[in-house]
Amino acid sequence: MVVTEYGVANLRGRTLRERAQALIEIAHPDDRAKLVEQAKAEKILYQDQIFLAECSRLYPGDVTAKQTFKGGVKVSFRAIRPSDEEQMRRLFYRFSDESVYYRYFSPVKVMPHARMQEYVNVDCNKVLSIVGLAGEPGEERLIAEARFARDQNRPYADVAFVVDEQFQGLGIAGFLYKMLIRLAKERGIKGFAADVLASNKAMMKVFEKGDLPVKAKLEQGVFELTIDFET
Repeated sequence: MVVTEYGVANLRGRTLRERAQALIEIAHPDDRAKLVEQAKAEKILYQDQIFLAECSRLYPGDVTAKQTFKGGVKVSFRAIRPSDEEQMRRLFYRFSDESVYYRYFSPVKVMPHARMQEYVNVDCNKVLSIVGLAGEPGEERLIAEARFARDQNRPYADVAFVVDEQFQGLGIAGFLYKMLIRLAKERGIKGFAADVLASNKAMMKVFEKGDLPVKAKLEQGVFELTIDFET
């Protein structure tokens, strides 16, 4: 474990590339861009590695929580980081074909580096992503992710969730949903929108059990949901 005033990097069991990313994330923000370039030059990071300099200074430190769910399962939550790429890829490959289709609306079979790094390097001005980690300190496994992305055409945000199938039915998605609502309100967002396949009954229940009324419109087997924060 390496600790600085900018965070903690857990290096145990990680590849050299993952360790480099984790250490860069807790370096001084003024030094991170140079460190990324040096790591690329040494072929430690991929040459196409994304680095969003502005967002390295705006990591949402207020996105943190710990919760115990059914069966005594303890999960810690924080904002996503670029070094979560491999953990997110492993989560993807643990999903069944059905779960992948529910999340991506297509039969995605592979999740290459180029696509996954775009997913974990979020534009902090548009997207907020929360990950959930379970397991003993130092050996935590990423088991959930939820995010909202601002809609450029209205004061709403699109929202989506994924939870490891082993941890579904414990209330994790519902907790993430409430967490996203709170964080969205604090950032001036007026509501959420989501597309959910009609067959995805578990996700529909997450929205229905929320504290806010949901407007649903069914189009070609997909529910178009609207959740207004001010109603």
